Amino acid sequence: MRLARGMALLAAAVLPLTGCGLTHLNELNFRVDDRLHFIAPKDRAKVHEPVTISWRMSGFRVAPLGSEPASHDAGYFAVFVDRQPIKPDQTMKAVASDRFCKQDPKCPDTTYLNQRGVYTTTGTTVHFDQIANLVGNDKVQMHTFIVVLMDTSGHRIGESAWELDLRIPKVGL
Repeated sequence: MRLARGMALLAAAVLPLTGCGLTHLNELNFRVDDRLHFIAPKDRAKVHEPVTISWRMSGFRVAPLGSEPASHDAGYFAVFVDRQPIKPDQTMKAVASDRFCKQDPKCPDTTYLNQRGVYTTTGTTVHFDQIANLVGNDKVQMHTFIVVLMDTSGHRIGESAWELDLRIPKVGL
């Protein structure tokens, strides 16, 4: 009786997971990736525009898009400002939501991405002359910068993402 009750409880706990897309737990990365550390500014600091964020990275070799065969050990950085990053293994085409960009093989280009808060770099700093205001009346707004790794074929590497939050006075006040 105890065994049957235990099995019923186990089935009740596991069954909901099958409908949530969590049937492949072995595909999830449950480790802390501490290879990237932000140098400046400090997390949650109040800063004024222009803003430059910088970081250091270990265990990853910087290589430009298209410079060598793709691997998980080399590539470049993508910084997403006030938006969610693309999903693992996606390319920047995932950012292209309008039909004009989807029809243009050269799109998205750097200008298109920058206008949507996405910046790619082979460096460990990114400079922003101005950050778009967020919706709301707050005089000081919390902006989020998320750095992810991209391989040399333009695909996001894994699930690792590093977040820096900065308080920036709203433009125009």
